[in-house]
Amino acid sequence: MHHNVTQKECKRCGKCCVKGGPALHTKDRGLVVSGSLMPVDLITIRRGEPVFDPLSNQVIMLEKELIKIRGKDKIGECKFFDSAVNSCLIYHKRPLECRLLKCWDTSDLENVYMKDLLSRKDLIPEGTILYKIVEKHSSIFDMCKITPFLLQQKKEAYGKTELEEIVQKEEQFRQSISQELSLNRLEMDFFFGRPIKELKLLF
Repeated sequence: MHHNVTQKECKRCGKCCVKGGPALHTKDRGLVVSGSLMPVDLITIRRGEPVFDPLSNQVIMLEKELIKIRGKDKIGECKFFDSAVNSCLIYHKRPLECRLLKCWDTSDLENVYMKDLLSRKDLIPEGTILYKIVEKHSSIFDMCKITPFLLQQKKEAYGKTELEEIVQKEEQFRQSISQELSLNRLEMDFFFGRPIKELKLLF
């Protein structure tokens, strides 16, 4: 926890926003349902994906999926941060984490960290074609099974062929669904998470 007794209010320095967009919680569902946040604004990090945990300062496998506001470079500076004037473009409709964050005292934010996270199942009506396709993708391309391949690819040759086959198969899946449902690349990052092809390049 960070606590700075000399600071009592936001200085609008933008350092928090530069570190990336916030994760969404169930209390943020209305922002998506109302259209204040659109699929193109969001990115899903799936269960089993390797992520950096700021509390432990380690890379961990995500235990449950999370949805976050995408960065200007996937997971970089929040897309709604206007660096020219150090301002939030959706300030009056900002998500829970943004409302709780006080860089001089992070206790409120830590209290909700990884709790009551919003998921795709909270947003996509069950039984719809899109819901079933997302479920199918999650089943075929289970990151809990795929992440070990990603982590070992630079250490040994074993598994490289299998990984390439998975990458190719998922890319074909995405292309097919993109054409069938007329989804663009940014929307795909919300409905199906980051492409395995891109995750592969991180390791």
